[in-house]
Amino acid sequence: MSETNVTPYEHKRVFLDKKMSFAVYIIVLAAAVVFRTIQLANNMDFFTGKYINGGLWKNITFVVLVIGLILLGAVIIFGEARDKAIDSCILQNPLHLKWDKLNSKISPKTSIGMFVMAVLLGFEVAQDLIRVGSANMEISTEDNPVFVFAGISAFSWVCYALMIILIVTFISTGINILNQQGITRGNCFFMTAFPILKLLEIFYMILNQQLINPQSEKCLILFTNMTSALFFLSLIRVFCGFEQKHTRLKMIFFGYTASILAAVSSIPRYIMFFTKNYSLRVGMLEPDTVDIGIILVTVMVIAVFWSKYDYRVMPKLNVPGQSRWKGVSLDSTGKEDMESIDED
Repeated sequence: MSETNVTPYEHKRVFLDKKMSFAVYIIVLAAAVVFRTIQLANNMDFFTGKYINGGLWKNITFVVLVIGLILLGAVIIFGEARDKAIDSCILQNPLHLKWDKLNSKISPKTSIGMFVMAVLLGFEVAQDLIRVGSANMEISTEDNPVFVFAGISAFSWVCYALMIILIVTFISTGINILNQQGITRGNCFFMTAFPILKLLEIFYMILNQQLINPQSEKCLILFTNMTSALFFLSLIRVFCGFEQKHTRLKMIFFGYTASILAAVSSIPRYIMFFTKNYSLRVGMLEPDTVDIGIILVTVMVIAVFWSKYDYRVMPKLNVPGQSRWKGVSLDSTGKEDMESIDED
């Protein structure tokens, strides 16, 4: 396309694009995971679940997270996401598209994250039931039979029911994305089970006094649950068409935050399984398998906002050398009609 055909607006450079937040996300996630791994290896008493030295500069992970999230918020808030205009064609930024058009731009790769999430949820349910079932079968005798799932609380059954709903929902969402239908309103309705599940887990942690103090490693689990719940609530509002002015920006920020916190909470503990002697990590909490799904799903959904521009051709209203309204005239009848309207 020649220079004469390009409007001056296209040459207007964006000082800071909102999509640069993805680069900040990658850097913060990598740095926080590295420092958290070092922290678990050298400064964690797994038996108590607390840091050996709780000083601020011994907790570099916290410093990296705070600085990183501030930078992410700054880029998302102050960054630009302009539309572009070239001749009669308008290039709409995905951040400005309505939810129905946005759905068609979701990458088929996002379905992988949905399927992984469903598998991990299924694995967590099966793991818990097998563990309880095996323990009950060992103590069960002919004289004193024990039900295979005895000891599972009503709270746990409610969580399992929500997780089964989510398994079906994530599978359905993945199939819809593959069929280019995107995240439907039906998917959003059943996806509300996720924030409900995370809210129940938070209440369970608080009621059982598991949050010892800010230095407890369980704080990461708490904030992962909170931010992932907020991300899915924002996602539901966006893809149901109920969003407000800044809902998309909140969804992006909560998505990045949940992904980073889930990675920092789980990946270093997986590394400890292979690098630290068992006797030195006795008491370490098992990583939440669903965290891996949160890492993937949040970023894959956010990626739709950084996809290609949407092309929209506008009608050409004027022809070079002619007036915009040339050839348009009002006869005397039309003039009288206009005057009568004014009088009314």
